[in-house]
Amino acid sequence: MTRKFPPQAPSRSGTGVFFIPTGVTLSINIVSRASWGAKPWNGSPTYVAFSQRTEYFIHYDGADAVSRTGSAVPQAIERTHRNQGWAGIGYNFVIDQNGVVFEGRGWTLQGAHCPGHNVSGFGVQIAIGGDQSPSDAALRSARALYDEACRRTGRTLLKRGHRDGIATSCPGPKLYAWVQAGMPVSGTGGDGGNSTPFPGRSAFVLGKTHPAVTVLGQRLVAHGFGRFYKEGPGPRFTEVDRSATAAFQRAQGWSGSDADGYPGPSTWSRLMAPAGR
Repeated sequence: MTRKFPPQAPSRSGTGVFFIPTGVTLSINIVSRASWGAKPWNGSPTYVAFSQRTEYFIHYDGADAVSRTGSAVPQAIERTHRNQGWAGIGYNFVIDQNGVVFEGRGWTLQGAHCPGHNVSGFGVQIAIGGDQSPSDAALRSARALYDEACRRTGRTLLKRGHRDGIATSCPGPKLYAWVQAGMPVSGTGGDGGNSTPFPGRSAFVLGKTHPAVTVLGQRLVAHGFGRFYKEGPGPRFTEVDRSATAAFQRAQGWSGSDADGYPGPSTWSRLMAPAGR
């Protein structure tokens, strides 16, 4: 089984990534401030207790489309917010189109994202703008982060778009419609399987990073092969992922090259099926 961590003290791996089990087939990998290159705070953001949180706000980047991904996303936001005289990046978390979550103010510091709601609300930006559509990976991460926020606070947080707290067009029509629909994601029920299509063998190369690797690990955990993961599934394909996949393949009765630990279409199809059926 994957290792469980205390509700208010998730483990940090040597790569600067937090792994947070969510109780369903999703997990969250949060890139720490140190790992994405955040500057020291310009001042000291105020501590906020979980008991003070009642809302979860979704934001977007604004009128212009966002082409950057990875650490460039929070770095660009930080530059803008510091130039405005803020202590640093104002969102609690930022999510890129690959579904990677970056730590901003984090779980316990007051945000600077929606006046009047910075204490009561977590602020989460999905890095899109203009007419861009959010990726399924980004939506899954935003929903998993919401579920974890509810678990940590011990209550069902209100789902909000930025415009619910202040007069603004943020988070844009597509994200706001998603929020109003209840922030649904497909294929993540516990356990309803996962509808993610096979991304191709090129996604599973040792040392390579790809969003599908996280999905692979999540489905291996769902099927009972989480014992291989000490820190939880992540986006980089490692020997841990290969060993877990090989064990799953052998459990299907396969051998030889069919159980080499590298996912093919048949392995992927069985992993995406509901576990325990």
